Amino acid sequence: MGLNPTWDLFFAILLLGTGVWYLSESAARQSVSLIRQICFISGLTLSFILLVGPVPHAAIRTFWVHMIQHIGLMMLISPLLVLGSPIAVALRSKYPQVRSGINKVGSNSLVRTLFKPQVGFAIFLTVLIGTHFSPLANLGMTNPNAHCLELILFLLGGFVYYYPVMEGNPHPFPVPYSIRVISLFAMMLPETMVGFFLYSGNRVLHSLPKQTTMQMGLADQHRGGAIMWAMGMLIDTIWIVLAAKDWFANEQLLAEEEDEQSRTA
Repeated sequence: MGLNPTWDLFFAILLLGTGVWYLSESAARQSVSLIRQICFISGLTLSFILLVGPVPHAAIRTFWVHMIQHIGLMMLISPLLVLGSPIAVALRSKYPQVRSGINKVGSNSLVRTLFKPQVGFAIFLTVLIGTHFSPLANLGMTNPNAHCLELILFLLGGFVYYYPVMEGNPHPFPVPYSIRVISLFAMMLPETMVGFFLYSGNRVLHSLPKQTTMQMGLADQHRGGAIMWAMGMLIDTIWIVLAAKDWFANEQLLAEEEDEQSRTA
């Protein structure tokens, strides 16, 4: 069983096209800091590594490689793309079609609802649990097309969740900084618990290739759970620290504005 090379072509065109567009928007990126631009390009580069070539083809056979895809797409790449301010760039795009398209999508009430922090949290949690403890978990390891659709869910679910809790893009709904930090803290629990359950479980949760014994499959699952348990906590901590830094910076700005107003009053 292997992936259809068409998926490699699909992801390659999508990622390369997005990268070319982003880099072509030199004027629109002037208001985006260099570090944010590096975040976006890094996110696309990591996406290419995880979605095109040997990694996705190995992930359909090896659970721990699939978990690296999961962690990478959902917990690392998605926030990197959000930090790159792609929506802010698109709204100032030199291409009228891009500006028009993003405005139409952004004005849709259903799309706007998706970017409420509580809705994004629920979507992220549903994808997290559903792709590991439901029939979808087995389908993703036995059906190559379902596997690739899971990868798209990881990326989209992560983007929707991190969008309202990170800076860099226009937010359809104002989200207090305290809620952003609390949300990131709260999400750490189910992420690490999924890794713990996969690591400590005594039965394999998905079908195995013919040449793979139950013992080998269980060891593979434990390895994937350990990776998620450890890496999930580490990556989450980075985003929590970043959100807290934004919160403190905002509080300092508010304090300076209050001081300025009191001096001019």
